[in-house]
Amino acid sequence: MRDAGDASDQVYVRSARMRSSTRRPGRPSLLTPERIESIVKATAVGVATSLAAEGAGVSRATLARWMARGRDAAQAREDGEPANASDDVYVELYRRVNSARAQMAARALARVLQAGAGSLVLEERVRTYNDPVTGQDVEERQTRYLRPDWRAAAWWLAHVFPEHYGPNAQSWEQVLDAYDAEQAAMEQTAGPDDPHLAELTERLAVTLAAQVGQRDDQAEVH
Repeated sequence: MRDAGDASDQVYVRSARMRSSTRRPGRPSLLTPERIESIVKATAVGVATSLAAEGAGVSRATLARWMARGRDAAQAREDGEPANASDDVYVELYRRVNSARAQMAARALARVLQAGAGSLVLEERVRTYNDPVTGQDVEERQTRYLRPDWRAAAWWLAHVFPEHYGPNAQSWEQVLDAYDAEQAAMEQTAGPDDPHLAELTERLAVTLAAQVGQRDDQAEVH
């Protein structure tokens, strides 16, 4: 004869098995291969992040969360930590989006520099005709370029070297005034035999010489 407690245990075990068998599976990830391709393709042509997310059918916050997870996982792997397979899809998204952004920036910068140099091709025509004198077929290529525009070069300088060519760049007079102020401050705080005075003076002289060269380069550009 079975004990009543054994019967209750069997009922409990059977009930637990029924609950586990009817448990719903976890929510599938929204980051599908199709969404990754959509986001990467949009990024590769310069689409803004928020618009790339909307084009893939997700919010900007969701895309930012995916990218942050991929960034953290990629950094952890570079630091030698063991990889988690559940992060693979996020690492792929992060790396591919960053690569697409870098390639797009390189192409855009190349066009900016071409516009500044006047080497950007606007139109190219190829005409083939028969030379009546030689009787040979001749191929003639005509290329029309954009006229050089100094504003393209100025834009590049202001964004790549803002400390020298940006809107907050200091004039030559301001550089000299700052140098004089630093020299005066050093003379007030350091004695004539201070061992660091010579080193600081030399460093300031090197900085001043570099500023001179950069200002000369800027004058040549304009």
